[in-house]
This record gives sequence, structure tokens and C-alpha cells, in this order.
Amino acid sequence: MVHHMGTTGGTPGVVAPRRAFRRRDFLRGVGLAGLGVAGAGLLAACGADPAASGAGGAPADGNGSLVWANWPLSIDTDESGRIPSLEQFTEQTGIKASYVAEINSNDEWFAKVRPLLESGQGLAASVVSPTDWLAQRMIELGWTQKLDRGKLTNAGNLLPAFADPAFDPGRDHTMAWQGWICGIAVNTEVTGRDIKSVDELLTDPDLKGKAALLSELRETVGLLLLSMGADPGKFTDDEFNGALEKIDKALASGQLRKFTGNDYAPDLAKGNLAACFAWAGDVVQLSKDNPKIKFFIPESGAILIEDVMMIPNHARDPEGAHKLIDYYYDPTVAAQAAAYINAFCPVSGAQEAMTKVEPELAENELIFPDAEMMARMHRFMPLSADQNQTYQDAFNRTTGL
Repeated sequence: MVHHMGTTGGTPGVVAPRRAFRRRDFLRGVGLAGLGVAGAGLLAACGADPAASGAGGAPADGNGSLVWANWPLSIDTDESGRIPSLEQFTEQTGIKASYVAEINSNDEWFAKVRPLLESGQGLAASVVSPTDWLAQRMIELGWTQKLDRGKLTNAGNLLPAFADPAFDPGRDHTMAWQGWICGIAVNTEVTGRDIKSVDELLTDPDLKGKAALLSELRETVGLLLLSMGADPGKFTDDEFNGALEKIDKALASGQLRKFTGNDYAPDLAKGNLAACFAWAGDVVQLSKDNPKIKFFIPESGAILIEDVMMIPNHARDPEGAHKLIDYYYDPTVAAQAAAYINAFCPVSGAQEAMTKVEPELAENELIFPDAEMMARMHRFMPLSADQNQTYQDAFNRTTGL
């Protein structure tokens, strides 16, 4: 559910919800893979002309405003395309900020910004939000700025689960934007029962032709490794090949309908898919329209990935970038964003704040997991550029992507 948040009684930081534009309408109707048009519309709505924007979210008017390059549908947005939390940031700081939804694929975005970062020109965007593995690559290439902790007064609100990731030890260069839990989505109207096992999804004849895996290497292989009893945070080539063999067998048997991005959403809603690998945030959205659609952390465990907030080299406004990052670590602001995105919120205190934003979400364990659930989440092993290429090529050959 998406809400437009405003202040109540003139008191800063207290938000009052009202019904607004719904992120799940996109998920149900086209899926994020079909956002070529929708994404462009969001770009325009957020104050940047997609046709005139350059790599890294360069604003067409060159007005020097703080630019944040992020994913479509990854921030609170009302029915008119306004971003209430970002408008409140401008009111509080006087900094004009633009959200540019230009990261539709990590690889595509990296190919676009790489020449600028490599040549030392820098980007128009002062804050960027790629996924953790790409953030690691950019850090290793020396293309990101070290964060000044003295300017992040809310940094202490980072949940311990996000405090020291292998891709950025000590959080020197990044702060978490949103966490994405990958597990199993099930349309129980089709299956008549819960599906909580990866092996069941891959082999149960009742699901033949109605199961799907993700086209993302880390999520799909990570879940398969867990199902084999292997550690996705530290695996061998033999274990990786074993995971690919499981995909081969499922393909050969006709078990798998396809490999998907977020475009599993409409098929799941329509019943074309009975069960699939999915991200929890999407399923939270879909289940509001159809409670028969459920998300399960597999018996063997789930994969946790995250999108980050970081400052690229030669950023136009590093001071403003620090202020923006710090602002979204205010628990009330974090809750406001989480009420729209429905991903794993990395900010301590946001759960309590959510009771004033959208009370029913405050108890949603997919947005605010408890310690027991968090213990069942696993991160994928950081890969070097060469390892990533080798594993990705093998995954693509197996899946036909």
C-alpha cells in the first residue's frame, strides 16, 4: 500500500497517511521488467526528462540540484508522481533534490556510468543506489567516496544485520537503502497448500510447468546452494556446479515455466505460476489484493541482498549527499518510505514509527523481521570481477538467458 504522507498539527516528523498511488498496481499489471515506459514516466514525474538525461541522472536544465540515481518504484510516490519524503527533505534543508529512476539493471547502468567514472568526469548524481555486488565493484575500482561519519548523525540507527557486510566491511563507503529478502512466493489458490521447500518447487509434479526461478544469479543460485546444505557466503566451484545441475534437471523435466525478473508478479496473480522464487517486498504488495498469495522463507533459508546509498567520486554535492543519506535514517522518514516499498527496512526505530504511518505494516515480519527470521537469512559470497564473469557465464548458459 502506498500513502502520501503529510504533517499533522504542524508538527515536523509526524506523518498522517491517506490513500494514494499503489506500487503493487505496477507489479500486478506489468511487472518491473515491463517498466520501460512506466519507468520513463516516473523519471518525468520526479523532475528529470528521461530523453534529456545523461548517465548518472544528469538533469536536463543543469540546475545543479542534488540528484539521486535509484530504481523505479523504490521510494514513496503519490498518485501524481510526487515524492513526499523528498519534498520534506527540501523543506527541511533548502536543498532541491531530484530522484532519477534510471537503474533498471545493474549491468546496464554500470555500462552507462563506467566511462564517466573511469575518465574522472564524475556523474550528475551525488547519491547512487546500485545493488550490493555492484557497489562492491565500484568500491574496489576506487570510484566511490568514503563516508564522513561525523556528518551522519543518524548512522547509529542502522540495524546490526546490515552493520558489517562483506562487500563493504565496516560500512566505510555505503549505507543500506533497502533490504530484499528472496524466498518462495506461492499462489495457494492454485496449489491448495503452502510450498516451503526449494526441492518441492523444483520436483513436485503438481507444479510442473507452473514454477519459475529468478534470472538473477545470486538469488537463484544462493537459494539452490542453501537447499543443498551449502553456504552461499562461502561455496566451492563444485557446489556452484551442483546448483546448476539442479536447474538442468528442472528444465529437462518441464518443471520450470521460465526465468523471471519482477515480471513473475502478474503471472503469480493470474495463477499462471503456482510457485516461484521471489522478493518479499513484491509479495507483500500482491498479497494485499489476494491473501492467497504468500511468501515463505524456505526451510533451508533465504537470501538477503540490498540496494545501497553511496557517493560516487567527483560528486557535485557531497555535503548534500551526506544530508540526504542521514535524512533517510531518521526512523519516521524510513517508515514513510517503507510503507510504500515494503522491503526489509534497515533502520532501527522505523518499526515503532510505522505504527503512526501504517499500523498494520508495523507487525509485518517481512518488513521488520524478528531475530529468528533474520537468523535464517544469508548473504551471497562477494565475487571478484573475474569470478563474477565466470559464474555469470555459466549461469546464463544453463538458464538460456
